[in-house]
Amino acid sequence: MKNLIYILFLISSSIIYAQEDSTIVEATVRKPVIGPWHTGTFIDQQTTYTTVKNHLELEIHHRFTAVDIGINDLFGFYGASNIRLGLNYGITENLMLGFGSEKDKKMQQFLIKYRFLNQSRDGVFPVSAAIYASACINTREKEYFGLDYSFTNRMSYYTQLIISRKWNPNFTTMIGAGYAHINKVESTRVETEDSVSETISYYPKYFNDAIGLSFSARYKIGGKFNIVAQYEQPFAIGGKGGNGHGSHSEHPKPIKAKPGLALGFEITTLTHSFQMFASSYRGIIPQNNLIMNNFDFTQKSGIMLGFNVVVKF
Repeated sequence: MKNLIYILFLISSSIIYAQEDSTIVEATVRKPVIGPWHTGTFIDQQTTYTTVKNHLELEIHHRFTAVDIGINDLFGFYGASNIRLGLNYGITENLMLGFGSEKDKKMQQFLIKYRFLNQSRDGVFPVSAAIYASACINTREKEYFGLDYSFTNRMSYYTQLIISRKWNPNFTTMIGAGYAHINKVESTRVETEDSVSETISYYPKYFNDAIGLSFSARYKIGGKFNIVAQYEQPFAIGGKGGNGHGSHSEHPKPIKAKPGLALGFEITTLTHSFQMFASSYRGIIPQNNLIMNNFDFTQKSGIMLGFNVVVKF
């Protein structure tokens, strides 16, 4: 009888201890803030949101022609458009993989994003943070890449650190620091001649590498309607590229990309997000924007209307 009482005492003590330990563990798990971002795509940037585990998202990106022609072109709606279709899948609650295809430069994009920090409701963790990376294959015709072709000429890369904060139920901001690299950029052909011979030279039209600093903001003004804004400043950091044949003392310098600015609105539902905006980025692939954007948002010819649609399954 004494042994039975002793065994029951040990069992009950173990249960009580396990319950207390479970309570302690639960208390140490910080609850994240609710919905700082509705989707992983925000205009031309990524957010700290990752696709829900075992769920799929369809992305549709659309950029129209510049608005400078005016009403005759319905502010770019009738012009040639750039489109990207993409799919994202949640591997875990913090890790997602994705694939997308862009029309303009025939880019096939493979991407990954991992959120390693969640902003907590109790303020212990004041921000959310994620790392994003993508690799692209340019599938244009082989002749596009000029002399000395190799498959690596088709490759380009982008990686970004993203930090965001939800300041109150209506206002969220985000900053990003990204690095872009294109293995082989377009070249400018230069012909020179003297009394003896003629020389044909190829010089890179753009820089191969750039970094970008971006700022994004989202403000809810009622229900599911949000005002959105974004700015990105590129900084060129390299000049190698092109075919590199010949020499010329006054060869053309690579073009530096212009910054991107976007303003618009967002409408969200439980399973959809619709963003409509005016932007100075026509490209949808980030490394192309950081290195090759030629559109100036201070000119009508540098402003394009666009939209993003995200459908959650």
